[in-house]
Amino acid sequence: MTRRFSISLPDEVAAELDHVDNASAYIAEAIRMRRCREATRGVLAAAGYQVTDEGVRRIRERVRALEARRQAPGAEGQE
Repeated sequence: MTRRFSISLPDEVAAELDHVDNASAYIAEAIRMRRCREATRGVLAAAGYQVTDEGVRRIRERVRALEARRQAPGAEGQE
């Protein structure tokens, strides 16, 4: 079953939908991904971990830096 919604989006968000074939599927997947992130945070909180937006940002930066080092020329075998 599906339902129809009429929504308003900021211009920079709506511009993203100009580049996809199926805006409804794109938005549905974004909502599913958000629900998954929220569920993951709930599980971590129940296990005693305090997940904050700042902590997530710091970890993302560390992961990006590691990826950049791995992809740098001559980085094979370095860890």
